[in-house]
Amino acid sequence: MEFSIPDMACGGCANAISRAVTRLDPAAELDFDVALKRVEVISTLSRQRLIKMIEVAGFHPSPGN
Repeated sequence: MEFSIPDMACGGCANAISRAVTRLDPAAELDFDVALKRVEVISTLSRQRLIKMIEVAGFHPSPGN
């Protein structure tokens, strides 16, 4: 699943998102493109659950392409 995260500005932001997602799914794989403000997530969690976890980390994701 891909998400656009317009308020992700740096590697620290990416680390915060990664920690939030892997807290619930330790096997999740995340691939960040900070410059394009996108993350691709491979996880057993639902899209809605991933969105919620990213929001808990303080960011505002929307479904990517």
